[in-house]
Amino acid sequence: MMFIESRGNDGVKPPKVGFSEAILNPSASFGGLYVPEEIPKIESSFLKDHLGSSYKELAYSILKKFNIDIEDSLINEALSLYDKFDDPRNPVPVKKVEENLYISELYHGPTRAFKDMALQPFGYILAKLAKQREENYLILAATSGDTGPATLESFKDRDNIKVVCLYPDGGTSDVQRLQMVTEDGKNLKVIGIIGDFDDAQNALKNLLSSK
Repeated sequence: MMFIESRGNDGVKPPKVGFSEAILNPSASFGGLYVPEEIPKIESSFLKDHLGSSYKELAYSILKKFNIDIEDSLINEALSLYDKFDDPRNPVPVKKVEENLYISELYHGPTRAFKDMALQPFGYILAKLAKQREENYLILAATSGDTGPATLESFKDRDNIKVVCLYPDGGTSDVQRLQMVTEDGKNLKVIGIIGDFDDAQNALKNLLSSK
């Protein structure tokens, strides 16, 4: 499956790319993103077949429906990172609150941030693709608390990847700050700035738009 631009084409960036290219170069024309060209149809039989599946098995089957240009072994290796969650078979437990009301608990990952769900496998895949291409990537992140720890944990000590993370000094919880400043990955740099999250985000936007 190809991924298409969400805001039209500017004549410079490719209007369609594969999944791996969308991961490595996600910025599309006019500030847009690359999105799936179509959403695969999920039949009721598919759901029935996966009633007893683990989260990893279900995630793998759904990803296969998108026919992405990533080999099966890499997908499975990335999904195996859910083994670091509290319950490897069910990293997103659904708890009943009351009749007809259920809540998905998204805080069972290594940093307790909901963003672990996406960033754990994503970081692994991106680093592997960068290594295959013999390219180096710099990840720039601005955080108000959740994104920073999850990003740093995901990319820690990954080959071909470096991460610079900005956070507002005094603008995160003590736990989140300690999660970031105590990360010891050789490829990580954490910087507390004077200002708020908007200042951190604007600094990165200005950097990315500069020549």
